[in-house]
Amino acid sequence: MGDAKSARARILLIDASGECAIEVDRILKRLERTYELRTTPSVEASVPLLDKRQVDLILLDAGAPGEAQHEAFGRLRAQSPDLPIIILADEEDAEQAREALRRGAQDYLVKDRLEGNLLLHAIQYATERHAVHQELEDLSLRDPLTGLYNRRGFVLLAEQSLRLAKRNGRESVLLLADVDDLKTINDTHGHMAGDRGLCAVAKAFTSAMRESDIVSRLAGDEFVALAVEAHPPGIGGLVERFNDHLAAERSKDKAIENLSVSIGMAPFDPQTAPTLADLMHAADGNMYARKRVSKRGET
Repeated sequence: MGDAKSARARILLIDASGECAIEVDRILKRLERTYELRTTPSVEASVPLLDKRQVDLILLDAGAPGEAQHEAFGRLRAQSPDLPIIILADEEDAEQAREALRRGAQDYLVKDRLEGNLLLHAIQYATERHAVHQELEDLSLRDPLTGLYNRRGFVLLAEQSLRLAKRNGRESVLLLADVDDLKTINDTHGHMAGDRGLCAVAKAFTSAMRESDIVSRLAGDEFVALAVEAHPPGIGGLVERFNDHLAAERSKDKAIENLSVSIGMAPFDPQTAPTLADLMHAADGNMYARKRVSKRGET
């Protein structure tokens, strides 16, 4: 995420009344730092910018007291939980602004008291405080062995991604993977070798997938990945890349030279919009069907 120290911090002002845009733009232009300010009249009008990750910080003036501001903030947090939000409030709406702070906003400013240094310090504080919060939050969403998202992190990100895919009419594909006979590696070469095998699988996945895809170690020897906006016919190439990267990792370590992974797949159709739980269940069934076919081929 960009911050106020970068050359062009991208600030989105959601200004329902149209009263704040001129003043905020005037203040930002007087500051030494350079900011890119974009203005929209509502949360709904902001969705394309937020979906494309073209925003570093949000200034929210809901343009109405009480419940309207409360709802606007809630929709923003659901849409972009990873962005810092500063509330611009009228004096009489200060209590609603403080409530937004309790719900995750980084700061609030009274509109009648806006001036350059106050706004600058609020932007700096919001981005720095949010970065620290995200770093701490990230620790609870990561698997300590592989560095991938854990189950909690995957569910949070994948459900958000599927909501966007449904709204935008885009396909995606979920892949569920199981490391075959990890117990044999642990029993023969020790658990440190088994851990190296799990890390090799994690590295192969991250090398094969795109940055926009979501990869997780669910637990034990189970991995899951959501190929965002991917078409089912193209997933074969992704699996081939994964197998190539895994073979390269195996070649570096004799203890895991026989490591193999079974992968099941489930497509996300935005028309039917299956839930994440449905996709994982379908991919699990597909994976075990593939395992049965593979075992019959070995006998």
